Formats: sequence, C-alpha cells, structure tokens
Amino acid sequence: MSDQILQQILGELKSMRSDLNEVKVDVSGLKAELSEVKADLTEVKADIISIKEDTKLIPLIQQAVSEVNAEVIANRDTLHSIEETLRSHDVTLDILSRRSIDQEAALKRIK
Repeated sequence: MSDQILQQILGELKSMRSDLNEVKVDVSGLKAELSEVKADLTEVKADIISIKEDTKLIPLIQQAVSEVNAEVIANRDTLHSIEETLRSHDVTLDILSRRSIDQEAALKRIK
C-alpha cells in the first residue's frame, strides 16, 4: 500500500478515535444526568411515602375535629343555659334589692 493511503487510513482512525472520545464524554454526561434523575426520583418517592403516611392521619383528624365541634356545640348550649339562668337571677336580685330598700324605708318610718 502506498503511504498516502496509509495516511488516509491513519487520519480516519484518528478522526474515529476523536469521535469515540466525544461519545464517551457524552455518555459520561448522560450517566451524570441519569444519576441526578435517579436521586430526584428517590426524593420524589420519599415525598410520596411521606404524603401517604400523612394522609392516613386525615380520618383521625376529621374525627377529632368532629368531636371538638360537638363539644363546642354542647358548650355553647350550656353557656346559653347559664346566661338564661344568670338573667333570671339578675331579675330576682333586682326585685329582692328593691324589696330590701322598701323594707328599710318602712322600718325607718316605723321608728
């Protein structure tokens, strides 16, 4: 073979080696990106597991809220009843106070 053909083959081989090195660099970059994607996916999976665990608590939270609402309604009714009783007592105390004042005045007149 002639030197010129050998030089062409050698040039092509060098070009192919250069292309192969570029492909290797690209593959390394893709591997790094894939590792990042895997890490992100692992984080997302962990978040999903955490969300699933948290959502298991929702029925318990709803039950607690329902119980608290029932207690608030019961306490509101009790408070309303107490307010009515206090109003009744205020009226009674007012009447008794007036009677006491009237009786004291009557006693002063008698003396």
